[in-house]
Amino acid sequence: MEFQMLFPILRNRLSDGYDVPMYCRELFAQITEVTEEEWGTPKDPESKITKESTLRAFAKRGLSGKFSQSIVYRLTPDNLVTCINKRPVTTRQLLADDLVAYVPEITADTVGTVIADMLVDIIRRSAGLVPQDKLEQEKQRKLFAELKVKFGEYLYDECDGSCPFPGCGKKLSVVMESKIMRVYEVSLIDKKKKATADNLIALCPTCHATYQMDNSKTRVKELAGNKALLSAHEQSVRLLDNIALEKGIVGVIRKIVGLQEKELFGAELDPKELTQKIKPADNFILYATVKNYVTAYFLKIREIMTNFDKRGTIDYDVIQDQMKAIYKRLKKANKSQAEIFSEITEKIHRTSLQDDIYCQIVVCYFIQSCEVFDAVTK
Repeated sequence: MEFQMLFPILRNRLSDGYDVPMYCRELFAQITEVTEEEWGTPKDPESKITKESTLRAFAKRGLSGKFSQSIVYRLTPDNLVTCINKRPVTTRQLLADDLVAYVPEITADTVGTVIADMLVDIIRRSAGLVPQDKLEQEKQRKLFAELKVKFGEYLYDECDGSCPFPGCGKKLSVVMESKIMRVYEVSLIDKKKKATADNLIALCPTCHATYQMDNSKTRVKELAGNKALLSAHEQSVRLLDNIALEKGIVGVIRKIVGLQEKELFGAELDPKELTQKIKPADNFILYATVKNYVTAYFLKIREIMTNFDKRGTIDYDVIQDQMKAIYKRLKKANKSQAEIFSEITEKIHRTSLQDDIYCQIVVCYFIQSCEVFDAVTK
């Protein structure tokens, strides 16, 4: 089945009177999360949307390779199935009748899934991805099933339950009948290398199926890069697992969350010595972030910490020691300043369950008060 054959069937039953370009946009919006601005198709200078002539060409001659490549890794077939299944059963039966010559066993109940599978196959082939033969597919299926049993739980935790394929991010679990079901597959990153934990990654079923057809070195490099980030974060989490944080820190953050602008007025600090710890030329974004938060919040947080310590709500000396220990452990593991900032923020977030932005403010406080980051040696 080719796009120029499938499209008129779908438009006839599902377009609600839309013309060809409008229904093209509607269909693509249902099958992919990629916005029209990212399609990589010729734009109308006045509207900055895909030219209608391009969409009409898709309907007549099939999808372009460039367009298909721009969306192939961000397909949402389940969304298209849902959209079709919302149609009246009479409409779905008419669609099934239209397609019965291609799929003899199709019914009104399965037509949505069949159409989604057809469209995914069309997009993958148009993107230049060639399916493996049946024997190779079965061989791969058995291998990945074995790898999932052996490494699946570890790889799921490593990516924190979200698909790490570049641009995806779908959750790898769904709620079905009040139960949480994990929906993912284990894939080799570099298919030419052995199946070790370093060369394996958990992906959503759609990205996994597409990636098995893709032999692009660029894709392998991108996925390997994301795997390296996941592994580095997992290493940091394990490094810090046995360092507890004073439970009173939760109260401090809640106090920060409730601060009003008038409470910060007149309490600004000029952190001139910050450049001794973070060189703006090396990481200006980190420097600017820390400087802004220290300027606005440092004096007020010090006041909160002092009051909480006097009341016995926290032990400030203990918190200082904990922050120093966390910093030293990450520094010893050769983490960059940006990684250290991110990992301490994550540690505080896991302990307090407060939003990252408030946890970052606390990290900035301890940078200024010298528990985190050393003075840069010249």
